[in-house]
Amino acid sequence: MADFLIQPMVLWALRIFLALLFVAAALSKLRHVEEFYGVVRKFRLLPDRASRVVALVLPVVEAAVAVGLVVTPLAVPAAVVAAALLLVFAAALAINVLRGRTQIDCGCFRNGLKQPVSWLLVLRNLVLTALALAIATGLPAAVPTSLTEGATGLLAGATAMLIYLSASLLGGLSAAQTANKTAKGR
Repeated sequence: MADFLIQPMVLWALRIFLALLFVAAALSKLRHVEEFYGVVRKFRLLPDRASRVVALVLPVVEAAVAVGLVVTPLAVPAAVVAAALLLVFAAALAINVLRGRTQIDCGCFRNGLKQPVSWLLVLRNLVLTALALAIATGLPAAVPTSLTEGATGLLAGATAMLIYLSASLLGGLSAAQTANKTAKGR
């Protein structure tokens, strides 16, 4: 397994996937700063003033992580920061699930479809954390990348991101349908 994770094509696929994930999250939050501020407040983990700062700073950090993941000299530190962020997100989700606050939106993407927090989202963030750590540990041991491996990795990472976003949208649609059925039943 360790040999697989140091293959240049695999590392490029993971780097591109996570870079696209972080840039998509950052851009959606930057386009909807006030809405994202509301999401951060609803998690009830920070004082109001700190929630405002997080809502303003987090998308910038996410964008920086995205850039760092594709710039090879910055990829390892960017992957470590990505892993740390994803772990914090998983903890924030888990705390709210344990509190029974599963009706709040995860705040992952501001695409108009809300995804309620759940153990599935906690697991998703833990898997993403593992991917970021695979980059951080595998990249120093990786052999140089050929143009073909890099291009294939880029396409694989972009494809993985499209699948991920599609699944995210489907999850949001499912949650919206459930919310509509609940509202009509009242």
